[in-house]
Amino acid sequence: MDSNGPIAQRFPLIYRFRPACLPLPRRVHGLVELADAAAAKANQGLASAVYNQAALIASDLGLPDLARKMCHQHAAAYLHAAPLPGMSAIRALEPVVNLARLQIRAGAADDGRHRLLHLFDAVTNGTSAQFEGVHVPADLTLTDTDRHEVRTWLWKVVLADGTRTLTTTGRWAEALTHIEEHRGVGQRMLDGRQVAVLAALSHTPTDAAALITMTTPGERWENAVTGCLDVMCRKALRGPAVPLLDRLVEDYVEHQPDQGMTVFDTRLGLTILDLLEPYQEDAAHRMVAELHRRAAVATDGYAARECLADHRFTSLAEPHQVEAARRLVHTCALGRGGFPEPWLARMTEALRGSDEVIRASVGHSRPQQEGLVHRAEV
Repeated sequence: MDSNGPIAQRFPLIYRFRPACLPLPRRVHGLVELADAAAAKANQGLASAVYNQAALIASDLGLPDLARKMCHQHAAAYLHAAPLPGMSAIRALEPVVNLARLQIRAGAADDGRHRLLHLFDAVTNGTSAQFEGVHVPADLTLTDTDRHEVRTWLWKVVLADGTRTLTTTGRWAEALTHIEEHRGVGQRMLDGRQVAVLAALSHTPTDAAALITMTTPGERWENAVTGCLDVMCRKALRGPAVPLLDRLVEDYVEHQPDQGMTVFDTRLGLTILDLLEPYQEDAAHRMVAELHRRAAVATDGYAARECLADHRFTSLAEPHQVEAARRLVHTCALGRGGFPEPWLARMTEALRGSDEVIRASVGHSRPQQEGLVHRAEV
């Protein structure tokens, strides 16, 4: 296995919600509607979602400085009112986590991971922390129970984001150590077990195969990921893989992705495509057609970008399919490097209203603990 290859770099493959990267006008319009709902309902969670999604849009457009500015404003809206209830403290730290993610996106993966670890240690020990001018106070939370809630959330962030900073550069042994230090290897095929399999696969395929055999079956997506890793092990051990690949293709085509899962679904599909044998031409063309169709139906620029980055997809796709994917990436303004003024003005106004909602909410007594809104990860 090429530990730095395109297949390995997609792992860990985890079924996590990610808002679609729609054409820019639709994204901004959706953001404005979300801000209006936050104001109408005085809903802190929705207001935070506006900030998180705005920073993600700025980052997607290739404007990291604008994204950082939004993260600073978002954090400031909460942290001045510390100590905070657990959910409010989590929302206060979301922009701090996003600052670390911006570092990772910029190529400073180790620095970003160390920032996350430093933040986790500060929350665990009840000490203060400093991040790019953002001061996280020692008395972040109202109670120890609140602090435990924040720590549990942050543990998941450190496990997922910290691991990916290592796996994307092929440092599988270090990634496994990172996960083991945070007790992240379980029996199901989640982040930790996927990393354990790939760390073993690079030097001892028989150990990787044993881990797969002993894996506890989970949800359908987990079993699909297990199947992909099983194929990789069989190939490394020169065993039969085609029957399993055929089943993976059939299962993929028969089940459509849930809303918000297009990126995971695309990466899973591309992994299956890349694992197909050269002579499985019909299956490969079937996968390419399905991947193209799903990206078009979802109008998701992330999915189109993933497809265009895959050599086997672009080499097998029809010219009109490749061109359609390129147009979608362009329409979604990924990497554009600028923000059209009318849309920027609308987004700025949405942020202003959401900032007011957050500041009003933390100025009151302990807010009602509404559920977590699906958050955008920068």
